[in-house]
Amino acid sequence: MLIKYLERGFGIQYTHPDFRFRGFLFSALVLISLTLVFFTYYNIFIDFFVPMLVANLIALIFCLMGGYYLLVRKQPKIAAVILQLLVSIDSFFLILISGNEEFALVFAFLTPVMGIFLLGYLWGAILSIINFAAIFYFCFTQMETWGPVFFDTASLIHFSVIYLVILIVSFFYDSSRRKAYQMMEEANFKLSELATTDALTTLRNRRYLEDCLMSSKKNHYIAMIDVDNFKQVNDLLGHDQGDKVLIELARVLKETVAQNDIVGRWGGEEFVIIFAEHNATQLQATLEKLNQAVASHDFGIKRDVTVSIGSTNHNAASHRDSIRTVDQALYTAKANGKNRYCIMTEAT
Repeated sequence: MLIKYLERGFGIQYTHPDFRFRGFLFSALVLISLTLVFFTYYNIFIDFFVPMLVANLIALIFCLMGGYYLLVRKQPKIAAVILQLLVSIDSFFLILISGNEEFALVFAFLTPVMGIFLLGYLWGAILSIINFAAIFYFCFTQMETWGPVFFDTASLIHFSVIYLVILIVSFFYDSSRRKAYQMMEEANFKLSELATTDALTTLRNRRYLEDCLMSSKKNHYIAMIDVDNFKQVNDLLGHDQGDKVLIELARVLKETVAQNDIVGRWGGEEFVIIFAEHNATQLQATLEKLNQAVASHDFGIKRDVTVSIGSTNHNAASHRDSIRTVDQALYTAKANGKNRYCIMTEAT
């Protein structure tokens, strides 16, 4: 339920790469706003201090502005700048007022931790250097007037707040990094699948088949399959029916061969099978089974569909020769009457 509300507020889906960053901005703005409300209450009812009260109220207004740009204007970069300026200026103002009392100097660590995450390494580093230089100058010119201080309740509160903020930022940073890496891996996998999958039949395409054959370290039997008289199907029934035949044929081939055999579309009406088992007797039985399975299948076009099959042994070292041989075997099967297979051991 919360995710749906955040998707609506951010204007992007949960799977969007920017969703976690906006989620961090939203969480930080809410957390800082609650913290400012607490300190406002503290400075009014517990330890009345006008400068800090004014600073807290101004910071609260900046938080509301950041929320407006994040949720209404859908401009997270502006919201990030507002949030970072709020953190840096408010922290620096607290240090100017408190000096070395109430553990205030620990707020200096907020700018580099949040700045690099919110603004990126370049602008975050520049802001951190400026912030460090200003705090360093202030401490260098004032520390001779500072005396020893006690670690009181306010010091404990400041320490706890900074510790929790750094913990949250570190968590978001690492989880965002891991999520981005995971999404990149998933995107690369999808791209790889698209690059090696035939769009029509969803079988592996020629690129994938050739990569498998050329990278294999052992011999394989391969078969090249061609639909008999496929041009007549396209000419008489239309290309949509021709596509239907190819899709059905792909399914029949996948269902007929062994699960670990690779079936792919070579191009047009030609298919290639890479057999996992290197067994000549089993090869003949499988090729005959393929011819029978296709010939007996109802392709829904009110005419018989058959295939011719050429097969040979493939070796990666002589890939091109093996392809020429299997192509010649296919040609021989067609020349001998179609709807049959031919196995060749070498090119002729």
